[in-house]
Amino acid sequence: MDIKKQFKYEPEIEVSASQIGISKWDWITINSVNQAQALEIMKAARFDVLPIKNQDGTFTSYFATQEWNDYSNLNKNKISDIDKIYYKLSFRDLVRKFKNENRYYYFLSDGQDILGLVSFVNLNCQLVYNYLFFIISDLERSMSKLLKRYISQEKILTYFSRSEDKHLTDVLENFEASMRQNDDNDIYQLMYLQTVGITLKFFINELPVEYKKLGRFSKKFGSEGTYNLIRQKVMHPVRPVLSDQNSIIQINDLLDDYLTIKDILNDNN
Repeated sequence: MDIKKQFKYEPEIEVSASQIGISKWDWITINSVNQAQALEIMKAARFDVLPIKNQDGTFTSYFATQEWNDYSNLNKNKISDIDKIYYKLSFRDLVRKFKNENRYYYFLSDGQDILGLVSFVNLNCQLVYNYLFFIISDLERSMSKLLKRYISQEKILTYFSRSEDKHLTDVLENFEASMRQNDDNDIYQLMYLQTVGITLKFFINELPVEYKKLGRFSKKFGSEGTYNLIRQKVMHPVRPVLSDQNSIIQINDLLDDYLTIKDILNDNN
């Protein structure tokens, strides 16, 4: 065993569709094609998809709402190829498919059998919250580290002290309070996503040229920016991370940007 490796932590988190969704061994099904009965089950459980179990235990059809979370009409459909995805598909690719194909569910398959189902509601599971928290926290830490490398604390404190932005003045007050208590802090340790975005935008021209392209992301760190809106949901897990179809667009945006930002940071280290 390489003991040296035990002292290193290089997190790489990946989540699959099957880990998010529900397996055919655990899901609720219906054994008939009675639409009224199906509607009753779906409304009570807030399901948008209800698999129909055949007598031999297989699944070849299902009931589905015509619009997500709208139980005024149901369709009975056959499970076709466009309804199926590989059960090990990554969360990143799953979100992209939800967005690009404007769908809210897929059946999970190994290429032969139906193994389960993943839908919008499954994205509100703890695993997705944990995954998005990792992404958000890594963004916050990575960008704060970049600013610390190239922008002096003195310049940042001067900028904050002259600003009329309440967020920046609050961060400055917290920093000054920690200094009075002799806490071993620097201003970079007190930055939030919003702080990162404002600071990045102001000091973008002082960064090396290879990092200037990061400036186009600065607005998304802001209080009403995509990253911060998702962060507010992740930090309060009782709130659904996916509350409407626009949430898929936001999550897709975050995951796309995260890969781009990390590539920029890693390529120039």
